[in-house]
Amino acid sequence: MHCSRLQGFLLKMILYLVTFYHTLPFFASVSMSLLHSYFSSSVSFNLDTIYLNWNSTFPAITVCEIYNAERIWDLSDSHFGVEHDMHVDDFISEIVFYRGVCSSCEDCSRLKCPANFTLLVDVFRTKCHQLLDNCTYLNELFDCCDQFLPLPTEYGLCYSFNSHQARKVSHVQFTNNRMTGPGRLNFHAAADIQLYVHAPIDVPYQFSEGMIRETVLLGHYKELILNVIEVHNDESVHDLSLDQRRCRYGHEHVEERQGIYEFYSYSGCVVECTVLLQLENCNCTSHFMALPGQNTLPACDYRGLICLTRIRDKIMSERKSCECMSSCEEPEYNIIYNSEDEDDEGSDDVSKIEVALVELPTQRYVRRVTKTILDFLISLGGLVGLFFNTSALRIVEAIVICLRYRKTMVNWVKRIWIGTVKYLQILDQSN
Repeated sequence: MHCSRLQGFLLKMILYLVTFYHTLPFFASVSMSLLHSYFSSSVSFNLDTIYLNWNSTFPAITVCEIYNAERIWDLSDSHFGVEHDMHVDDFISEIVFYRGVCSSCEDCSRLKCPANFTLLVDVFRTKCHQLLDNCTYLNELFDCCDQFLPLPTEYGLCYSFNSHQARKVSHVQFTNNRMTGPGRLNFHAAADIQLYVHAPIDVPYQFSEGMIRETVLLGHYKELILNVIEVHNDESVHDLSLDQRRCRYGHEHVEERQGIYEFYSYSGCVVECTVLLQLENCNCTSHFMALPGQNTLPACDYRGLICLTRIRDKIMSERKSCECMSSCEEPEYNIIYNSEDEDDEGSDDVSKIEVALVELPTQRYVRRVTKTILDFLISLGGLVGLFFNTSALRIVEAIVICLRYRKTMVNWVKRIWIGTVKYLQILDQSN
């Protein structure tokens, strides 16, 4: 009777071991699939059309002055005298409207070049109150320089309307809803400008793919009519890791931050990454990025700008590999109507610019969490129950039984171990 029970126990153990051996690889494979699915597809985008109570974000409008030779010559004559060296004009142009290249810096070793770049920029760039005038939003007049705030960019100091980075506040000031209607901004510019339309969290930067950019020459008229597609984030998205949601919020800065911008954005990340590359290669960065009183970055002198000019192509290539995620709070703006550029020279003293939303949006994208850690645990628990007919309660029960009968189990282990050793000794002596 005892022998038959032992045989039955052994057969049962063999059956369990064989089943476990054959099912374990499949169990491991399915478990890894569940884990990969949890990390790779935790977020979904859904189209939301219940739009009645939305606040739609009016875009940030950034104005950057562009090179004007006549203005440079006139100011240079008044600042350095009529008989000054013409080389100085070329140098000033490349410093004040620096675009990553300073070919005239090569001559500074034999000619005397102005050394205070910050002073040159302050003298030769047009101030906000001189550049912008007659600003209205939804037909309400406001002081341009109260809302067009200074914003440091790779193009120098620009002036930005409704920008997080310029206002250093993380919430949008100008939004549109059923009470306000679609937004409309009008203003006049008293110089040749580059006009950027972008998300409030972003900043203009060189080779900015996807960012609306228009050149408006003095005396011309420019009208842009846009539509907006918002991206709304469910509250549960905050709890996901960066790898799962694949985007960053404005407060989630990268580790190697240069302190140029207050909030994280993809464009700001690329700019700061470029500054880091400049520091690594030339031990300095451009005077547009080294802001007195805002960061401690070393500004390049003319020798440093020569270095930056020589490695420009290398940096432009390497900046494409910067590890920058997109922003989680980034509306998309598309052009519905863009007035044609005028070929003739403008006759007016100012340029008239209008940027407006065509209508309140009727749809938006919502980023939601599709798989939480609880969903993963439920799936894994079902898989364990399917293959091994067990649960968390049974595992706890087994641990309690082991603790209760631990002395008996230890004695059995000792007996089996001692008996096995004696048996092997007898076999060894008999041989």
